[in-house]
Amino acid sequence: MGKSILIGAILGSLLGWVMGFTVFSGIIVGAIAGGIIFSLLTKRTTTQQDEKNKQEEQTIQLRAEELDIKKERVQTGEVKIHKEVVEEKKTITVPIRRQEMVIEAGDEEQYRIPLKEEEIEIQKHPVKLNDVSISKQEVKEVQQVKATVKKETADVDVDGIVDIAEKDEQQ
Repeated sequence: MGKSILIGAILGSLLGWVMGFTVFSGIIVGAIAGGIIFSLLTKRTTTQQDEKNKQEEQTIQLRAEELDIKKERVQTGEVKIHKEVVEEKKTITVPIRRQEMVIEAGDEEQYRIPLKEEEIEIQKHPVKLNDVSISKQEVKEVQQVKATVKKETADVDVDGIVDIAEKDEQQ
């Protein structure tokens, strides 16, 4: 590229001198023109070489399967908790007292007159038996998943006398 810029600068200075411009402005314009011409010529030759290489070289694509793992929450069961009332019959023996008046007559007859007695009154009230705690906890575990995946490899079949240059490409 340097040669093209130098040649362009020399030609530009000569052209500038012949046309009546300053030599310095001719050098600058010539150098720029030389650089542009060099880059256009190199692109053209590079493109032609690339097209030749593309015609000679063919590629095949090798593919491999990969595993995509997704997790999804699914309901596996349900727990319902409720209270149930159970009735139970209880029998309790309670001693009570009462008063009686005893009047005795001479013929040994007795008359009884109750004065006071205790009556049984039943009242019910709730008492706390137990607290039942209800909660959920998350348990983490690791599972191994096994699956078969496919992978394509290049297999070369040679028929006749052919020279093959192998490239070892790691991906």
